[in-house]
Amino acid sequence: MSSALTDPPRVQPTTLFLSEGWLDLASAAFAPIPVDEDTATRFGLAITDAPAGVVDTMVLVVDMRTGGIRFDRLAAPESGNPTLRLTREAAARLLLGSAADRVGVFETGHNRVSGNLTEVFFLDQVLQHDTGGVLAKLRALTKGLPDGFGAPSWPPPAAVTPDADDAAAVAAATESLPRTMARLRAELAVSTPGAQLYVSRHGTPVANVGMGTARPGVPFSRRSPTLWYCCAKPFASVAVGWLWERGLLDPYSPVSAYLPDYTGEGKQTLTLAQLLTHTGPVPTGRDPLHGSLFGPDEQRRTLVRAMRVPRQSGPPRVNYSQWWAWVLLAEVIEAVDGRDYDRFVTETILRPCGIADTTYVRLTDTDFDRVGGTLPVLYVNASGRPAQPTYWFSSRAATTCALPGVNTRGPMADLGRFLETLLAGGTAPGGRILAPPTVAALVARHRNGVADRFGNADWGLGFRLECRHLNPDLTSFSRYASPRSYGHEGLWTAAAFADPDAGLVVAVHLNGKTRHEQHRERILAIGDAVYEDLGLA
Repeated sequence: MSSALTDPPRVQPTTLFLSEGWLDLASAAFAPIPVDEDTATRFGLAITDAPAGVVDTMVLVVDMRTGGIRFDRLAAPESGNPTLRLTREAAARLLLGSAADRVGVFETGHNRVSGNLTEVFFLDQVLQHDTGGVLAKLRALTKGLPDGFGAPSWPPPAAVTPDADDAAAVAAATESLPRTMARLRAELAVSTPGAQLYVSRHGTPVANVGMGTARPGVPFSRRSPTLWYCCAKPFASVAVGWLWERGLLDPYSPVSAYLPDYTGEGKQTLTLAQLLTHTGPVPTGRDPLHGSLFGPDEQRRTLVRAMRVPRQSGPPRVNYSQWWAWVLLAEVIEAVDGRDYDRFVTETILRPCGIADTTYVRLTDTDFDRVGGTLPVLYVNASGRPAQPTYWFSSRAATTCALPGVNTRGPMADLGRFLETLLAGGTAPGGRILAPPTVAALVARHRNGVADRFGNADWGLGFRLECRHLNPDLTSFSRYASPRSYGHEGLWTAAAFADPDAGLVVAVHLNGKTRHEQHRERILAIGDAVYEDLGLA
């Protein structure tokens, strides 16, 4: 077998992808790379169109630290682990393709993931690094792959130079917030290629900076429209509040009160408040949109409409709704108001806040043609391996699809201005977007007494709340933040919060995606440094 690895032309005609022979070849090739069975991630892989001679079910055992992979043909996918249901072509693109090939697997609408989709991002990093060049060897030995398949997607890393305005902004922020900027620079050296930070006090900016690399060869400017991920979820909360004020909607009513055909399979019991507080009975891993995030827009709505809502048993628990709940909330908002979600958010929130020119609820094809090549991208950084740029959430299909609560892009300064409007009781530069009692109602504690393993505890209607007073392990934003602080986090990259007692707004984006524990440490360290620099500790 080892001689075959050095002689691709002789073996190539007989190595059909995922055949028993190919799996033997792959196992031999990966054998020198160790895999810690106790800490490795297991991915179920089911081939939906396997021809004769192809193994259709297996488990990929992936050591994220070493890059080792084992192909277990005998094990069945385990409950709770990610399971990929792919066509054989899609599986080839995932395992042997380029970074662009990989993300394209989930843009067709034909492939599915159950379990934690985030693990696929970390798998992408392992496959891009290709420890020992094993995947490159396997490509050369695999029958039927197109010429050039798996070619590198990104240019080599290069030094970037900020423009004079950005450099001046960094210098001014370093003088105003020395501990904070030192903390950011420390993260640039370890966990993230780039960062963007906005801080204001009583509505007056203290810092507005971009640093490092947004994507290979592109500096991270303070004006770069970075992806807010779940930090965009409060837009739907404010939209609900806007309709609530006008008597058009009650957040404690069932979804079916506004979508009369949303019934059956337990759906008629689901309330808007359950969506906003992430206490619905649908487990996070059962989100029907895993693997279908960037497919056709109508498919997402169809999948959400078709999902089964289990019967709630026992006290409420946290079931974080990454994708599906906000698709449903957007549909309710559209049904009640008549405008589509993007237009509603733009006209009733962004424009009054003065940020409509720099922030996109989602990009159009024209927008992508203009700015797609410079958008900040997600770098995956886990287990001590170098950060790797990926196409997740930055391809044309991903940036132009309707994914409410996730797909908003803009500078952190714009996210900060949105939070400043809430601190001001709903009064924006372009007019009032909410009345003060409505703002207070949205950020009040609607979820109490439950927490998840990621440190999320009390919750407002779509807002994460500071919970340090409950337990130091439940600190949300800073060990100095007041209990009245509220905000959100996004995909272990972004975080933003407002502290009414301090008149403080902080919005930060780190485009290096780490594991939850490391991300939490760096976000709390940055938040603490802001309070210390401003004499608020």
